[in-house]
Amino acid sequence: MNNLTDIPFLFMGGICGIFTGLLPGIHPNTILPISFVFLPIIPTNSFTSFLIGMVITHYFINYIPSAFIGAPDDETAVSVIPLHNLTKNGEGYEGIILCGMGGFIGIIFSLCFLFLILLLNFDLNGLYALFKPFIPFVLLLLIIITVIFSSNKIWSIIIMVLSGILGFVVLYNGPPIENILTPLFTGMFAIPLLIENLKTSKLTHQIISFPEFDLSHLKSAIAGTVGGFFRIFLPAIGGAQINFFLSKIIKENDIKNFLVSQGSITLSNEVFSVLALLLIGTGRSGTAIAMKDLNINLNYDIAIYMLIIAGFGFFALCFVAKYFLRYMNKVDYGKISFYLLIFCSAVIFVLGYFSNYLIYYLIVYMVSVFLGILCVKTKVNMSYMMCVLVLPTVLYYLIR
Repeated sequence: MNNLTDIPFLFMGGICGIFTGLLPGIHPNTILPISFVFLPIIPTNSFTSFLIGMVITHYFINYIPSAFIGAPDDETAVSVIPLHNLTKNGEGYEGIILCGMGGFIGIIFSLCFLFLILLLNFDLNGLYALFKPFIPFVLLLLIIITVIFSSNKIWSIIIMVLSGILGFVVLYNGPPIENILTPLFTGMFAIPLLIENLKTSKLTHQIISFPEFDLSHLKSAIAGTVGGFFRIFLPAIGGAQINFFLSKIIKENDIKNFLVSQGSITLSNEVFSVLALLLIGTGRSGTAIAMKDLNINLNYDIAIYMLIIAGFGFFALCFVAKYFLRYMNKVDYGKISFYLLIFCSAVIFVLGYFSNYLIYYLIVYMVSVFLGILCVKTKVNMSYMMCVLVLPTVLYYLIR
């Protein structure tokens, strides 16, 4: 990654990320195997640039369907409700841009973290070994604190326990299926909101205004970057679980700062997931694992590529969101939700078919849908369903 010939592949990946980000329920990990078709015609190091461009741009653009449709992927699931609420108030565009701002700043601070670590010659492996025994107890403490501050404690506990049981059954006792998180998160977060959207014929008139950025937003972005950094030390924990807990630490009633922090968490998490290959020799995301499996010799030039594509992703988000919004204002919102409901279910069916466990895949999907509907009807914060990953993670550490 030391020549300009990689740049076109970086932007090629960015363009692919725009399309994957706009498709509800599609995660970069879902299309990673398909992208390997290009390996024979793309040099290996240039293919790395392609993957980085696709994944980072995807996470920027994915806030659009999260806001206007309510269909997130597993990394942006926690942000979907605040975004959806702003959209109902006509401020969807501003919410999306705040997420993008947080993501862009998160990437910048992530790279600053990297150079600070290198400058200080910090022993990350030693810190991880020291912290590892306390991980399950920290998670349990955070879960207890979450319940204490819940406004609907009984139903919150029920939703969290049911989500944890579902996660334990699927992740530890089910067949080894790739992309099993897709039916889980599509069923829990996307489908219930799409069903609710069927009752709405027109989207609330949206105001296209660029938000003002102040120091409180900067503080939220830094907090999100710190959250993304801890991803390096938590091999069984993804950005989704980190988002869940930080959403409780950073007050959700301050929606705009919350969205900045979530954008920062999501993008810095992905950056650190890849940089973990350089820092501790282990990848923490599907993209990083793919790079490791390809035996790609990475160097710190990768930081420059991340910065370039972050600028591209944020610009693409501002541009695409504006035209997407204008289109959504002209169509029947209920019909669009119905078509997307069919589309999401079709995606699940296709992925289930190619997994060779179609029936099991569909059962997981349907159970997740019912759990999501229960959460909506009982008016429990949907982020509590992230216990589908958090509680199995606690058990993973306790029993190993």
